[in-house]
Amino acid sequence: MIRKTFLTVLSGLMLWASLPVHAIQGRDSIPSKVLILGNSITWHGAKASVGWTGNWGMAASSAEKDYVHLLKSRIKRTYPNTSFKTGNIAATFERQFWKYNVSDFKDFSDFNADLIILVLGENIDDALAVKNGLDHHLEQLVRELSAERNLKVCLVGSFWPNQHIDQIMKTTASRNNWIYVDLQGLYQERNKNTAIQQYTDKGVGMHPSDLGMEGIANRIWNGIQDLF
Repeated sequence: MIRKTFLTVLSGLMLWASLPVHAIQGRDSIPSKVLILGNSITWHGAKASVGWTGNWGMAASSAEKDYVHLLKSRIKRTYPNTSFKTGNIAATFERQFWKYNVSDFKDFSDFNADLIILVLGENIDDALAVKNGLDHHLEQLVRELSAERNLKVCLVGSFWPNQHIDQIMKTTASRNNWIYVDLQGLYQERNKNTAIQQYTDKGVGMHPSDLGMEGIANRIWNGIQDLF
């Protein structure tokens, strides 16, 4: 009788151990509220002076073609109940990360996300990233956005090449057990992955084309898909 009971318990433990992590933790562990913050690659309103008429990720041919919408579609196919909030924080964080105003982020922190995706770097000055401690300010921003709750974070590097920013972000992600997604290599294939041939304005043209947006979405999805 004792032997039979022992074998039953042992087989149950073996079955439990073989389950995937999300099955063990339950569906509550799957992110249901995703906050995506970035810059004009994430969202930019129409700006006639540079020939941009969209109201989505800059240089994508339509809203459905920008990386945010592509990523949303991927996530919703896996977990349809996910809700999203997005924002452009180029002015409020990237260009002044060492002195940003916490109140500018209240709306985002009130969303109570359980997955934060930060797609940053293009508007951060490389020298200031080193001088003013970008890493510590990224950590502080996440603490404020999460209201000190334990949640999942995905930090995405810059689409444009840089000397120090990506390495700082990669190190910060590793130190905090965040997911890090590297975008380097995409910009090097400019004719394919940027919109330089679609826009006369160089600033707009440097942004990702539809193929570039798809490349960004694919890399982020590859980094976070195990969460869903």
